[in-house]
Amino acid sequence: MTPEGPATPKHTGPPQGALLVPAAQLSPPPTLSLKLLGPPSVSFEGEPVRLSPGATTLCAYLALAPPEGRPRSVAAAHLFEDCSERLARRRLNTALWRLRCEVRAGTGLEIVGCDSWRTVALSPDVGVATDATRFQGLVESVLRIPPADLDEADLARLHSALSLRRGRLVETCDDSWVMTARCRIDTLHLAALDHLIQYYGVRRDVPAITAYGERALELEPLREDLYRHLIRAYGTAGRLDLAERQFEHCRAVLLEELGVGPMPETVATYARLHTASSSRSRAVATLITEFERARRGIGLLATAMDRALDQLRGMS
Repeated sequence: MTPEGPATPKHTGPPQGALLVPAAQLSPPPTLSLKLLGPPSVSFEGEPVRLSPGATTLCAYLALAPPEGRPRSVAAAHLFEDCSERLARRRLNTALWRLRCEVRAGTGLEIVGCDSWRTVALSPDVGVATDATRFQGLVESVLRIPPADLDEADLARLHSALSLRRGRLVETCDDSWVMTARCRIDTLHLAALDHLIQYYGVRRDVPAITAYGERALELEPLREDLYRHLIRAYGTAGRLDLAERQFEHCRAVLLEELGVGPMPETVATYARLHTASSSRSRAVATLITEFERARRGIGLLATAMDRALDQLRGMS
């Protein structure tokens, strides 16, 4: 009897040398779009997703959280700060259940991660794109560049970022959890406007300086660095009248709101501009005087030459 050899295993895997592609890489995950700069709203594949106000706020909260989420105890305290810890946790569970149901009904997606009962986060299987994240990325990429060195692509990024802002971050909610993120976005918004003021000052574009200056001062009417940049921008553009008007406006606002005058730095900025203007005026006046003296001298010389020519003609 011939002894049987070891059984040959059946080959059930992919052919040898075949490229293994993880299932997650075969297609991008479905993406929800959240507009948070202004009244929050959610859309999926271009269509709005109808959510209750509470579910919309919770969705915004989760979208603004770190990728790993937040501890449930922290989330409960943030969202239901007027409740006891036990009641807050119960209300958080109810709110998460309602968010799951409403998003599932509108999109078929499971938006809330379920890996841990200790943390709460968005599901990693669903992509979430927010206008706030895009706004922050666009502005931060440009603020590293001095205003005078911006190119057309940088300028387009700033304009694109400003077009995203329909209002303040999650403006329907004033709970403490949103304030830090809102302050960060507001600071970036003001910095973008300030960058544009300085950019258009170098290019002597007075209408643009005025437009972005008004928007910036509407947000922060007591920021003296904005006034200094506006004064300098108008001065560079040759509009000393507007620079003086901006300085006087700064002084009036500070006196009315705070009872103080402008800082020494602001006064010095205006004084340097005024001194430079006076120096240029004196230099121009000196040149005019010298040219007028030269013109009179040339006139006297021409008269003497005409007289000499007449004498020469009389002698011929």
